[in-house]
Amino acid sequence: MKALVIMWERRAELEGFAAVMEAVRNAVPGLKNRAIAGPHDYDQIPALVKRGKQRVRNFYAVYDIRLAEVPFIAGGEFSAADITHVVTVDFATKGAGLPIKAEHTALKRWHDVVSRRASMGA
Repeated sequence: MKALVIMWERRAELEGFAAVMEAVRNAVPGLKNRAIAGPHDYDQIPALVKRGKQRVRNFYAVYDIRLAEVPFIAGGEFSAADITHVVTVDFATKGAGLPIKAEHTALKRWHDVVSRRASMGA
C-alpha cells in the first residue's frame, strides 16, 4: 500500500501540479521573469499557458477513469495521495481557472467526498 500511495503522489506532482504551475507561472503578470521557481529569472512563455491547461484537462480525464474504479486515489482508503491530488485540483480550479468538468463524474464525486472531510478545513 505504501508504494501505491507514493506512486500516486508522484503522479499528482508530475502530471497535475507541474501542469498547473506551468500554466500559472507563465500567465500571472506578477510572475513576469519568474516563470520557473528558483534563483534565476526566466521569461514567461504564453504558449506554455495553453499547453499547461491542456495537461490539466488530460490529468482530470485520467483521474476520472481511475476514480471510476476505486473510491480513493490509491485504492480503498483515504491516503496522502488523496491530499496531494485534492490540493492539485483546488490549485487548478482557483489558480488556473480550470474547474472539474461535469463529464468527469467520478473525479467530481471523489473531490466532493474528500473536500467534506473535517481535516480539509483545518
